[in-house]
Amino acid sequence: MDQDTLGKAADAAKAVAETSDTALKLAGKFGSHFSGPLGTIAKMMDLELRFIAAKRGLRLSDRWNALLAARGQTLPTRHIPPNFVVPLLTTAVLEEDDDLQDTWARMLVNAGDASTEMELRVAYVEILKGMSAFDVKNLAAMAEASLAIQSGRPRALLTTDLPKSAERFPGYFTKDPSVSREMGISLANLSRLGCAMPAGGIDGAILYTIMTVTDLGLALFQACS
Repeated sequence: MDQDTLGKAADAAKAVAETSDTALKLAGKFGSHFSGPLGTIAKMMDLELRFIAAKRGLRLSDRWNALLAARGQTLPTRHIPPNFVVPLLTTAVLEEDDDLQDTWARMLVNAGDASTEMELRVAYVEILKGMSAFDVKNLAAMAEASLAIQSGRPRALLTTDLPKSAERFPGYFTKDPSVSREMGISLANLSRLGCAMPAGGIDGAILYTIMTVTDLGLALFQACS
């Protein structure tokens, strides 16, 4: 990595540190505006944020280094602009779900790898921020199934076996064409985020049993894989 890239990486790291410090200071300042119980709660929140950031930040760093090592790298080979890396890291550092934090770590490694075709779109960060670990699993299963279909568009997928797997819709139902409330909420959220679309409906109700992964959804999946 050349000196210019190292310098830009250092600037990004500094920006992350300043952003995190600002957030913590803001939490601490609550105590100067409120008295009694509210002031005590603000101080507790400040300490809790510092503890969580330190603990989860260490895990994120370990995962990032492990993923880099698996690629034979020790440092990023591509500059990651601050407007991409700062919101990514400030969210990933406080993420308490291990699977979701691993997803953030993979996105970070791909973003810094010059050999990947990943576009550094800020939208990827914003979309992932709106997803739960369950949403990520469902998108991954549908994206893998969609990419496995060599021809034919749109790639309508049967979602009744999610999050374990998805398969190409054969044109008819072999089981109850409904999903659980939890699954319906997850698929509706993926649709809201532009990652997948329901393929149709029955009696005016959206049918989440058949879904199509959008190009944006496929690109996000690949950015986090």
